[in-house]
Amino acid sequence: MKGKIKLNVLFPVVTAVLSVVWIYKGLMEYGLWDAASTSPKDGLFPCIIAAVLLLASIFNIIGSFKEEPVTFERNAWYLLGALVLMYYATEFIGMLPSLFIFYVLWLKLYAKENWKNTIIATVAMFVIIYFGFQVGLKIRFPMGSLFQMLG
Repeated sequence: MKGKIKLNVLFPVVTAVLSVVWIYKGLMEYGLWDAASTSPKDGLFPCIIAAVLLLASIFNIIGSFKEEPVTFERNAWYLLGALVLMYYATEFIGMLPSLFIFYVLWLKLYAKENWKNTIIATVAMFVIIYFGFQVGLKIRFPMGSLFQMLG
């Protein structure tokens, strides 16, 4: 195994890089705090989450050298593919519609949940996301190019 990068090192390195990207975007593109209205800007919460992810990634990188190498199972590819598709769907139709589609398809196709549980879980998730983030915290989710053209 000499000379190969172990997956249990690679994953926390990737999450550390992604967290640095989001910290940068939060600081430079979105801003953290609006002094005029004394309220947070769009970049505050992504920066907080990315900072926690960065710390966790650093601890995982350090701890991964003591672990046995892990294998990459086929189920992990499903998640990776779904997340890539969700990213592109977010760019096209927006975050909330793509999250809705992802969540329903994941529960039905991967978790094999029945329709009752899928509907209950989806409604509960969207009530939390909409009222918690969009209404309560006033976080604007990306609209996507399709809705920007229509609106």
